[in-house]
Formats: sequence, C-alpha cells, structure tokens
Amino acid sequence: MPLRPYRVLDLTEGHAALGPMMLAGLGADVVRIEPPYISASRLEAPLDPDGPDGMASLSYLLYNRGKRAVTLDLTSADGKASFLELVAGAEFLFENAKPGAMAALGLGYDDLVKVNPALVYVATTPFGQDGPYANHATSDITLAAMGGQVALNGDADRTPVRISVPQTWLHAAAESAAAAMVAHFRRLGSGEGQFVDVSVQAAVFWTGLNAMIHSAITGKNLERAGTLLQLGTIDVTITHPAADGEVVLLANGATMTPMVHWLIEEGIVPSDWIDGEDWKSFDLRVMRKQPTRFTMNEVAGKLGEYTSRHKKLDLLARGMPLGVTIAPVSIGKEVMDFGHLHERNYWQDTQLPSGKHVLANGEFVRLSKTPIHFS
Repeated sequence: MPLRPYRVLDLTEGHAALGPMMLAGLGADVVRIEPPYISASRLEAPLDPDGPDGMASLSYLLYNRGKRAVTLDLTSADGKASFLELVAGAEFLFENAKPGAMAALGLGYDDLVKVNPALVYVATTPFGQDGPYANHATSDITLAAMGGQVALNGDADRTPVRISVPQTWLHAAAESAAAAMVAHFRRLGSGEGQFVDVSVQAAVFWTGLNAMIHSAITGKNLERAGTLLQLGTIDVTITHPAADGEVVLLANGATMTPMVHWLIEEGIVPSDWIDGEDWKSFDLRVMRKQPTRFTMNEVAGKLGEYTSRHKKLDLLARGMPLGVTIAPVSIGKEVMDFGHLHERNYWQDTQLPSGKHVLANGEFVRLSKTPIHFS
C-alpha cells in the first residue's frame, strides 16, 4: 500500500479524525494520541447502547478505523518526552487544537521541527491560524453560515436552514488529507517537512464555488431556492413526488423527448405534445426567454403527475437506459440497500467493541494497484 512505510500521529478530535483515517486507508501506520481521560469524541452520539465506556460512540469508531492508540498526558514531563520520541520517528502529525494551544505546551510546529525537520504538521482550525477570527468559538452551524453554505439552503420565502448532518469539519478533514499528500510529495524531493494550515471556513467556501461565479456569469446572485434549480435566469422544479417518496428529475433538451412520450403513453398529455414543440431546444429557449408552446411550470406539473404514479427505483430503472436523469431521493436505509453499492463491494463489515456487526463506509476511491482498506 502506498503509505505503508509512513507513520502518522493523530491528535485530532471529532470529525477532523477523518483526515488521518484516509491516510490509514492508504496503508499508513496511524497512531492516535489519547488523553488520560475519556475524550469528548468518545462520547459523541449516536451511541451503541451495549458498547463499553469510551467505546460506544459510533462516530468515534467510524472515523478512527485502521488506527492504533496510545495514552499520553501531554501536560506532564514524561508524557511530553514520550511524545517527542514518537515525533522523531513520524512523517505526519494531525491536530485540530485551538491556534497556539500546542505551542503553549512546547509542542508546536516550531518545537517539533527541531526534533524532526521532515515532519509534515497538519493543523485544522475553524478560521486558520491567524486573522481576526482565528480564536473565535464556533460550531458546525456557525462555520456553515460563515462559509456561505447556509445562505443557499432552504426556500427563498423563509429564513435559511441548516444541513441536518454536520458537514463542515468533514470537508476540512478531507482537505487536510489532500494537503498532507501535497506536502509529502514535496518532501520526497526536498527532504523537508512543512506546516499545513487548514481553515474549515475556507474548505466550506470551496464547496460553494458555483455560487461565487454564478453572479459573474448570469448577472444574478445564486439564492436559496428549496426544491427549485436556478437555471440561468429561471427557477425550475426538480423535486417531484413518487409513489414511495420523491425523485429528483432534471428536464433538459437531451431527456425531454422520451419523457414526453411517457406522458402521452399514460394519457397525461395529448399526443400532439410531441410534435407541437421542439423539445431538444425547449430548456434553452425557456432560459433565453424565447417563445415556447408550453411553460416550464406546465411541463414540470405534468412530469410530477407521471412520477407520482411510479416507485422511485422503477423510475430510475426506466430513465437510466435512455439517459434520463431521474434519481431517487434516498433515505439512509435505502442507500444501505442500494444494489449498485453492494455489487461494488462498497460496504465494509465492521465489528463493534460490543460484538455487534455493522456495515460501515468502505473505500472512498478505488485504486487498481493499491486498494484502500480500513482494518
């Protein structure tokens, strides 16, 4: 495996632990440095009711697969000495303490690089290591708000809403793993390590790049639109009812003709719909405010009537061969049961400390020569 010769010291808490876990999946020897007490990460819900103390958090268990652990008190002389011994033999270090917290212990980058000049030191914080907000107290929702994400979630006629599952630290953690690899690539040539400063807010900004360039392209700010898609200067309904839930359906030129045939087959529209409109250019003419026989709202309403008669997976199966973009709005269990993921052996059987077996997320990318595995 590509990172098998390398050791990673992991001092992260919470979702920041995803970054070192990604390196563990690539073969690195990841060693968690745990405090001499049960950390907050080990108590994070949801919990396995049968799990032993400190080993019941499903989040902790998920994001720390493939890692070893050692307990060290970094505030004590003995703990610091043992830690410095580990640093001397490590290639990477990840932490997400407050800016300056590790330096206050005498264990910041400037201290550790004296012990190991080749160390890649990755620090992930809400706003980066410096700047006026560097020491601001935050939560996932405040970072999503200040990263521009919340403003785009929800309906235009009410206040913004949050994303139900915390995301911001996961985005930053993935960026931290990628940044560590960039620093490692340079080290292979120079022999030098470096300090990697990861800002959660900046990572969230990257998820909304389309919003940043939208105004420059269209002259209109991208705004939250609920179940609508802002397509140029118009809003298009893309979420439709199904017999067993909802589907996302994007009606564009390439897919309109077969869908109109479906509407005719079920008697939802008369047969003259197929010849009474140039469906291949329909969406473009709507965006350009050029003449069309039907409005986009009329078409969306008819499509919703059609989808409401059929189950989600049946709609997916009918649309895929024709290139029609119909995607089921899947709840958690439906994702777990989705046959495609099972065919690709995506899920990894994982035994919890309580002895239970669960299906956990598997490899985040598939490498043909060096497959990823979380032990």
